[in-house]
Amino acid sequence: MNDKRKSKNILPIGKRLRTQVPKPSHYECLEGPAFIEAAGKRIRIRVLLDSGSNIFFINKDLVKHFDIPYHTCQKALNILAFDGEINSSGGTHFTHPILLELGKNGHRTSISCQVAAAGKYDLIIPFGWWHKEHPIANIDEPQKWTFTEQCCLGHVEDEGVGGLFAWDETVAFDEEGQYRGRICRQEDRN
Repeated sequence: MNDKRKSKNILPIGKRLRTQVPKPSHYECLEGPAFIEAAGKRIRIRVLLDSGSNIFFINKDLVKHFDIPYHTCQKALNILAFDGEINSSGGTHFTHPILLELGKNGHRTSISCQVAAAGKYDLIIPFGWWHKEHPIANIDEPQKWTFTEQCCLGHVEDEGVGGLFAWDETVAFDEEGQYRGRICRQEDRN
């Protein structure tokens, strides 16, 4: 082995090799304004478009403050948080259908949500909803969020959306229910 190569691998006595710790990447959360209509009120809220969520969550403090109607399940669903731990504050209550209005062009759709602690957000919107089912244009600029896909044209500035969904109180008592707070199309159920 030559001396040049050998000297690079040996540190003087008392010195330590300093390793570079990479700085963590900071990503901006996809958050923005929206409105919900519930309990006869139109409420301005702050939403998070969550890439790790698969169900809607509404903040339990918001539900309590505005007296938003909800249903209690006999058996709680296990809801996993981002760290894989079970969220102990959710899985027991879910809202009656509420109208969500989002985006510059007023996309309106009826949703039902799990009631849970949601941090600083009023509503957490799951990835599948905002990325696949109702894709949002201008996603990086919340004040410019719009819905332009063909599947959303009937939801934009349309008052008739609320009557498309039926409220079934028996779902709260379904022992085998896996998802509460997510409205599925008929073909998704088969």
